[in-house]
Amino acid sequence: MNKIAVESENYKGKDSLVNGTSDREACQKRWVAAIVQMNCERKIASKLDKLGIPNYVPIQNEVHQWSDRKKKIGRVVIPMIIFVRLSRDEEDDFRKLPYIIKFVKYPGSKELATPIPDEQIDRLKFIIEHSDSPITFCRNIELGDIIRIKKGPLNGLEGYCCGISNTEIALHIELLGYAYVKINTSDIEIIK
Repeated sequence: MNKIAVESENYKGKDSLVNGTSDREACQKRWVAAIVQMNCERKIASKLDKLGIPNYVPIQNEVHQWSDRKKKIGRVVIPMIIFVRLSRDEEDDFRKLPYIIKFVKYPGSKELATPIPDEQIDRLKFIIEHSDSPITFCRNIELGDIIRIKKGPLNGLEGYCCGISNTEIALHIELLGYAYVKINTSDIEIIK
């Protein structure tokens, strides 16, 4: 039995074989998030396509209505972010491109970029493709965070986050107890 046949038996159903090597033998590519200039996401994605670098810019199509017409517009869901599929060896060279500001990574991480699991990118693509309502991103709000409402009639209200359910936020206000309010999480900022 030749080497390719043995490898295909060992990795059957696990990895694809390309040119007689499996993904485990080659440098594995992973998704990372790169920060780029504001309003340049599509232009940079086009440049990366020309370079043959796999990338993804989450764009949601929305219908905007003016007094005289309706128009379908593609809105970038996460401004200044492009997801790029690179191996660790390619990250350093990629970072040197003039239109890449930096990679997104965990604070204190020694890695150049924090990898994003394929499943999360696949889910993001699915949500953007199938969602009827606009998608917004906000930082993770966790129980115990001190938050401030930054938009709307409750602008300036501060409190502890003591519960989150879809679009309802529970705030603990000293002496008054808990207040549940329906609010878009993008209208909230975390103080601590």
